[in-house]
Amino acid sequence: MIYRIIFSMRYVFVFLVLLFIFLGLVFSNSRFMNIISNEPKFLFIDSKSFYDIYYNNRNTIVVDLRDYGDYKKSHIDGAIHFDVDNLFETYLGIPRKIKRVDNLIYTLSDTGIGTYYDVGIYSDNLQDAMVLASILHLFKVNGIYIIKDGFEGWKNNKLPISDKIKLVERGYFSPKISKSFYDSVIWDLKKTENQIGRFLAVAVSYSRIPLIPKSIYIKPKFSYDRYVTGSYYNSYDISKNKYILLYGNDNYEVLQVYFVLKLFLEYPNVVIFNGGINEWISNGLPVVQ
Repeated sequence: MIYRIIFSMRYVFVFLVLLFIFLGLVFSNSRFMNIISNEPKFLFIDSKSFYDIYYNNRNTIVVDLRDYGDYKKSHIDGAIHFDVDNLFETYLGIPRKIKRVDNLIYTLSDTGIGTYYDVGIYSDNLQDAMVLASILHLFKVNGIYIIKDGFEGWKNNKLPISDKIKLVERGYFSPKISKSFYDSVIWDLKKTENQIGRFLAVAVSYSRIPLIPKSIYIKPKFSYDRYVTGSYYNSYDISKNKYILLYGNDNYEVLQVYFVLKLFLEYPNVVIFNGGINEWISNGLPVVQ
């Protein structure tokens, strides 16, 4: 009887040891933890720091958002080219909608981006980088790094460049998990109608547009100074403790504000009405001019 008890205790002990080893491996893995916490790491970073810390890592991919002609002439060695217009589609007559989740997965995967990647982004246009960063954040890649000094900074630091077009392996996103992330942030008309009463509705556009009733209107604005940027949005009573629903007539502009609030200022509750004011009006819903 005593022998059986000792023998059973050995099994329990071995099981506990293996369990602790497994948990240690899992929770020391930052990539796994990013999926659990649902918050990818985001940084603005200079080219030299990106090269020193991330560039040579196996799971790092670099994305060039400049004009394709400029990319062909010369780019960061190993970078792949991407056009942010590929993030949008006209669907059911509504222009500039963020692509449906299956189409986005195909677009990003075809570029070589996947869930476990650290993604470095550079562009001649900061707005393009902000838009792509927002979509990557939505799909919970491991890390997102906008290279502030861009290709010129990279060249000035005498870091590796090339004129060769890189062939990439397709990246991977779990369709089921990605859809869950997507649906939690990118809302359709039905969900927007049902939930808008709980949210501060914010119309985003560089020019005045019709408004959903009880909305406020803002123009996208960004400064690297968090105090300046935060003060601008707080002046419209867009504060961290509120549930915020963004919409507009061009999601390129809407995603810029999503970037500022969600990634840069770390607001916890920000969603996007994908169809925007165009879908709202086309369904005969009331607006304020």
